[in-house]
Amino acid sequence: MIEQHTSSFFLIYTMGILSTLAIVAAFFFVFLKNAFLLNQARLVFICSLIFYFAGILTFQLLKLHTFKYYGDFAIWLELFSNIVDGRGIISTLHQTSFGFGDTRNYLALHFVPLIYILVLPLHIFKNYPVYIIVLQTLILASSVIPIYLFSRDIFNNKKIGYLFAASILFFPTIQYINLYDFEFLRISIPLLLFSFYFVYKKKYIAYYIFFILSILVREEVALTTFLFGFYILFVMKEKRIGISTSAISMVYFLVVFKIIMPYFAGNSNSMHHHLAFGNFSYMGNTPSQILLYIISHPFTIISNLFDKIKIANFLMYVLPLSFASFFSPSILLISAANLLLNFLSVSISHYSYILYYLSPSIPFLFLSAINGVKNIGDRWIPFLKHKKILPDKLDNNSLTYSLVSCIFIACVSSNIFFGPSPLSIQFWNHGYKLAPYKTHNFHYSQYIPTEHHKKAFSFLPLIPDNASVSAEHFFLPYLYMKKTLMVFPIFEGADYVLIDKKHPIKFGTIGIDPIAARKNPQQFYDLVEKHTDSWELIKKEDGIFLYKKRQWN
Repeated sequence: MIEQHTSSFFLIYTMGILSTLAIVAAFFFVFLKNAFLLNQARLVFICSLIFYFAGILTFQLLKLHTFKYYGDFAIWLELFSNIVDGRGIISTLHQTSFGFGDTRNYLALHFVPLIYILVLPLHIFKNYPVYIIVLQTLILASSVIPIYLFSRDIFNNKKIGYLFAASILFFPTIQYINLYDFEFLRISIPLLLFSFYFVYKKKYIAYYIFFILSILVREEVALTTFLFGFYILFVMKEKRIGISTSAISMVYFLVVFKIIMPYFAGNSNSMHHHLAFGNFSYMGNTPSQILLYIISHPFTIISNLFDKIKIANFLMYVLPLSFASFFSPSILLISAANLLLNFLSVSISHYSYILYYLSPSIPFLFLSAINGVKNIGDRWIPFLKHKKILPDKLDNNSLTYSLVSCIFIACVSSNIFFGPSPLSIQFWNHGYKLAPYKTHNFHYSQYIPTEHHKKAFSFLPLIPDNASVSAEHFFLPYLYMKKTLMVFPIFEGADYVLIDKKHPIKFGTIGIDPIAARKNPQQFYDLVEKHTDSWELIKKEDGIFLYKKRQWN
């Protein structure tokens, strides 16, 4: 759903970045004189946690009542429902509307075995959408625990731990990920954080548990843990743990890509079955070909990475951390595989900071920032004093405390200019656009239920569970228990068609240009409306229409 407004984006991001840097710089000198934020760190953390749950969780639940969830959410609801009902990990929506008609099992598209654990409570808890919303919020919010523990331990200061834990709750990408429909990759964030903390504390049984859980999230997480093993080996000097981590990661990745996913795809010998393959196919047809292309075409790769849109998105990951991550390159490099993989994609979705694809990198961006502040305090400040760049009278602890406080301020400031929360400009100003995605609108008006929404809900019970349904994609998350789902205007084989002419977000499916569809959606509605010999109008109200196939029984 892309609409280009390059000049306005450039202005918004330039002003936002410069303003954030100015605010952080001003507060740095304030905090040097008075560490009032650090002194109230526990209270700041509690308020941040309340703000996160009250805002992010509430807005997700309101989205359910305003038809602001789309096809991705419906796919996961289908997957969870089909597993519980014993039909396997399949999504009819993927088969009918996303170009994977020959691939029945979702594990051929993304290998997510952890889903079998997360689905267990649904045998008791029957409200699938609410379960997923609450679950993902709790999972993401749990990231504060390892962040707090790690920063508390390396600084030997609980207040610093609280402030870093509060910072991640305002990190814009974390909030965007939480507000996005649902997918599995986000679960890797707390799991990787716990993995790092437990290996740091030499609690190896706990480490291996979280490490294994991490690679079971989704296939590409193993690339990140592969590099994590190198960090454990060469930086932490834990030879056995490091080698085993990298070896398990690489063997797992190769087995999944070479054997397991092709098996579920019907013994395909290429990566074409993989959900994201098309975005990397210019480099090769297999992981080894892609790696060889990267090595043999360094200037092409560098030119690709220095695209201005990619640079802007990368800044959105490091700006909220005041660029402190660069002062701990050994931890930051753990994220290199995930960063490189996604920034080499031809799809902006893979490296956009408002989406979830860089979830495996976020833990190490944060951990490197924490350790980076430690390195600045232990190495850089004494070095700068020795070189007479900083005056000797400046207290090392005060400088460290100021840097920690500034990272929290940078996260909050970035949230104001680039985030989705009630603190943000875009939440209150409808004309303040941060991304070219039509479905990513975080203005407060998007969360307000209307009479139109209430009328739309009255249509849903009229469709039997054993029916095949073609519906506009904002209806699909409420129809996940139906026999077959299709994104309208795909309706071949459908028993019912459900459309809403007043909803602003129009079709986005294979073979349909969404921009053209928004300009003239009626051309697609006519395919059903004008064929009264085939379709019977069951109900219409306030621009919403429900049709039934005449010969359907």
